[in-house]
Amino acid sequence: MANLKKPLDAATGQRIAALQRLRNSEDVGADLLQVLDIAIGITGADMGTLQRFDERADCLTIVASRGFSAEALTFFSVVRRDTNTTCAAALMRRMRVFVEDISTSYLFVGTRELDMLRASGIAAVQSTPLISSNGHLWGVFTTHFREPQIESEFDHVQLDRLAVQVADSLEQREGLVPPALSRQAGPRGL
Repeated sequence: MANLKKPLDAATGQRIAALQRLRNSEDVGADLLQVLDIAIGITGADMGTLQRFDERADCLTIVASRGFSAEALTFFSVVRRDTNTTCAAALMRRMRVFVEDISTSYLFVGTRELDMLRASGIAAVQSTPLISSNGHLWGVFTTHFREPQIESEFDHVQLDRLAVQVADSLEQREGLVPPALSRQAGPRGL
């Protein structure tokens, strides 16, 4: 199993400077968009969303997106557990969900979600939950591809590290973990 707290290599570390600002950011939206851009870059995707988990409403809401039409953003603005999406499945399972080809996936066949994904030019999708080192689910990264993908050719390690680091940063920012405790837990690689 990969050490998800291990610092990323120097090249990737430079790309995630937004994470360092995220804890004390005055413009969280801009920093979350930069983090989403990093996730898109890591996965080699064409577009993506970053969704926040709303515990009270028990749903995901989009807080950052890249590459989607206003119509698609409205359609997917709130995702509940029973929605036919990879992000809803990742929320339920608390683990990554990867669909190599949306046109053949049990998750999408015959659904309105499939129609909207096709209209958006999407052929494959993966969703990775943002779960902190303390086990708190903050949200989900979803990256979308215009061409079908092969999951076995996909390297998840950098995205997994990024997901934990984003969740830890946001958890600390929101005061769910006092800074002294996060320092005691050891370096996070940020």
